[in-house]
Amino acid sequence: MSAYNPDFWEISTGSEYLENLPASRALWHETEVDRERRYAFAEFFQEVKPVVAQLLDVRLTRRQREVLKLYYFHGKTQEDIATILDLTQSTVSRHLFGTMRRGRKVGGAIPKLRRMIENTGDERVDTAFGTLRGKLAEAV
Repeated sequence: MSAYNPDFWEISTGSEYLENLPASRALWHETEVDRERRYAFAEFFQEVKPVVAQLLDVRLTRRQREVLKLYYFHGKTQEDIATILDLTQSTVSRHLFGTMRRGRKVGGAIPKLRRMIENTGDERVDTAFGTLRGKLAEAV
């Protein structure tokens, strides 16, 4: 085994050591429970996506809609959205999550959307939440 090198704060090792580590010890290892949870959330998001798409046009500003669609439906990062819409990353973050004023969270598309979904009374959302809770309970 190689010597400790304090310049890089790492311990050098040969590939023969790494090759003998089991995959379950790797950082990227996904357990069966992790996989089931990931699938449950993916199914949930697909079920509620049509409801969310309808709600976007109800109470969000034009800019909030643009940012939210790029962020969730197109998988863009805040930095990507800032470049596309010629904004700063912090402005994109405020459009998504809101900002603190006098100790209170103000604005933000996600908190607005969350309240709208909670108050929608749409059966599809309630059913999707019930299914998600059941699958998450099974995964444990």
